[in-house]
Amino acid sequence: MTRKIEVPKHKVVVVASTDDNYALPLHIMFLSLLKNTQTPSDLALFVIDGGVQQTKKDVFCEEIEELGSSLQYIEVNKDLYANFPTVSHISAPAYYRISIPELFSNEVKRAIYLDCDLIIKGDITELWDINLEGHAIAAAENISSSTFVASGLKQEDYFNSGVIILDLEKWRIDNIPEKVRTFKLEHPELICTNDQCALNGVFRGRWKRLSIDWNMQSGLYSQSAQTKRLEVGDQFHNAVLSPKVIHYVGWAKPWLSPCFHPLEGEYRRYLDQSKNKQAHQDGEIPKHAQKHFKLFKKKLRQKRWQKKYIEAGYLLYP
Repeated sequence: MTRKIEVPKHKVVVVASTDDNYALPLHIMFLSLLKNTQTPSDLALFVIDGGVQQTKKDVFCEEIEELGSSLQYIEVNKDLYANFPTVSHISAPAYYRISIPELFSNEVKRAIYLDCDLIIKGDITELWDINLEGHAIAAAENISSSTFVASGLKQEDYFNSGVIILDLEKWRIDNIPEKVRTFKLEHPELICTNDQCALNGVFRGRWKRLSIDWNMQSGLYSQSAQTKRLEVGDQFHNAVLSPKVIHYVGWAKPWLSPCFHPLEGEYRRYLDQSKNKQAHQDGEIPKHAQKHFKLFKKKLRQKRWQKKYIEAGYLLYP
């Protein structure tokens, strides 16, 4: 039996997961996290390893340590997910978050999970301190007009799994990892994503709502009935113009070309601060996703929102 990971009680446990393809974006996400927290030494960073080259691990760990924190690559039982299908640009390591409670000792009570395609602008310790009010998981509403449909849930009851807080004790007591894996395999008719639909299928609306500034998803830039609902109050305005976490959902990745995300420069802001920036190589969005009319509309939307950012005093990165 693999020994469970122990972490000092005062540490903020942050976990991500990746294969070699997303190793650098994940590293840049961690850099942005450390650059925007007052206490990097309080953070314990972990990556569930889906096949990252050892040379990358070595240099990434070195840079994280130079910033005053720690980084450890950890193993998961990949056989648990060997028969799980993958969708679109999302690979098998997306499932590995399901195993987080099984990887750490029982003394580790809480963890934050973060996707690779994020830039952290807020202090992650503020997220760590949020009261889950008895829930096993905290997340932000998923911003999409269609992803929730297959699940049978209401749109506002379906969360995005890219930024989540886990009460590990509750996950263990209720055997949630096994419930999620079982749901994934037994209910394909309720699933249109890798892990996200399965998580929602188990929790079914019983989750702590995070404000969407902790997971500002690309869908907020498009007008819809959902965004109109969220525009009531300050939540929408705060999330878009002053996000604590930028989530480059879908193909809108700043390391893929073309990228028309209005805040694509935030990725380059932290890439340029990294001693490993020479490892960056622009990829290309698959041809089937490059429909010219849609690309033209996205470019116009990008320019429109960038103008709004400038008017609001947001300092865009070139």
